[in-house]
Amino acid sequence: MSAVIDAVRPEALAARDVFVRFGPGGQLTGVLSGVAGTGPTLLLPSAGLQPRMGPFRLHFLLAQRLAEHGIRSFRYDIPGVGEAPRMPSCDATQATVAAMNQLEAMHGCRSFAVGGICSAADTGWEAANADARVNAVLLLDGVCFAGPWHRYARILSLLRRLPREWRRFARKMPGRLRGNASLDSAAFRTWPTQSEARAQFAALVARDVRLLWIFSGGYADRFLHPRQFEWSFGPVVRDARVTLHHWPDCDHTYFSAAQRERLMQTVTQWMLDLRGRPPA
Repeated sequence: MSAVIDAVRPEALAARDVFVRFGPGGQLTGVLSGVAGTGPTLLLPSAGLQPRMGPFRLHFLLAQRLAEHGIRSFRYDIPGVGEAPRMPSCDATQATVAAMNQLEAMHGCRSFAVGGICSAADTGWEAANADARVNAVLLLDGVCFAGPWHRYARILSLLRRLPREWRRFARKMPGRLRGNASLDSAAFRTWPTQSEARAQFAALVARDVRLLWIFSGGYADRFLHPRQFEWSFGPVVRDARVTLHHWPDCDHTYFSAAQRERLMQTVTQWMLDLRGRPPA
């Protein structure tokens, strides 16, 4: 070994990023960060058209933060995003299962938290329902259903506006209340029906899966009021294994540094709680 490498402490070497190939023919790649620990490894699939770095380098920054606490994370491109080729026989959920297989075989990872923003939250939800190695899901603007509380919040928002704005909003209100005034998130995401989602939610909680839900202000077409949560999924949302935050002041992609810091602190503490030890 070189003198430079010899001078680096072993724990620093262990914390460096490692590229991992996985999936059919090893065509998919990801980056494993952090030192092996006792808690789950956080899998961060690419969301939408964002590559594995995450929006505004969020996944990279979060990986660094988690590594400081000895928590491993794995950020990776799903098929057709970033550096990953399109693979008709391998979707985001199948790629996630393949990543878990490789991380378990080559790096000793045996339990996983999966999720992220928008479609990455959907991937985490689907992976948790497909594979028992997933014992936690991170859902940032994940699956939810509108209903009466969403309509109530829309009307309340209208009533708080200046009177001169009411006429313009009154013309748009019928379509807005029906939820079909414009293309919304449900038009490009694959979700279960509400009854299926309720059953899946209950099954995950019964399996002792931890769920961190955060709804942002950039998700107003789907979520506006905390009471929507129980209306969507039933009384099981009150279980201690379920954590809900509604941050209407945050953007969907956590545009500002302050928003990203708030999110990273919350996710890091959640991961530390999963590991069962307090922050260092």
